[in-house]
Amino acid sequence: MGFTNSELSIVVVDDEEMERLNRQYRQVGATTDVLAFPLLEGEFGDILPELLGDVVISAPTALEMSRRHHCSLPTVIDVLLVHGILHLLGYDHEPNEEEACRMANRSMELLEMLGHSRENLDWYLTKADG
Repeated sequence: MGFTNSELSIVVVDDEEMERLNRQYRQVGATTDVLAFPLLEGEFGDILPELLGDVVISAPTALEMSRRHHCSLPTVIDVLLVHGILHLLGYDHEPNEEEACRMANRSMELLEMLGHSRENLDWYLTKADG
């Protein structure tokens, strides 16, 4: 994706910490599956362009997702990590359907590169489609 000499931080937390972060940074008083904190955006985004940002994943939520969707925990972690990384790189699924499709398509391309098949990720594609 053009960031071959870049770094990112991956943090795995419990739901309590995820809820705290979600409340502090998004004003949402609930846990979530993944948060991304990009360092390439904003006034100082060009200071250290090799630092992409932080991806925070909730372990309990990922485990619950793997049980609910009958897929392995590593698969769910891959999905959440790809989702978070795309947010770090400026992808956003919330503004409109076109952007949501763009992000979902790029997600699937990357997940397929990691060895996942579309058939095993129907639950994710359905969520991504709205």
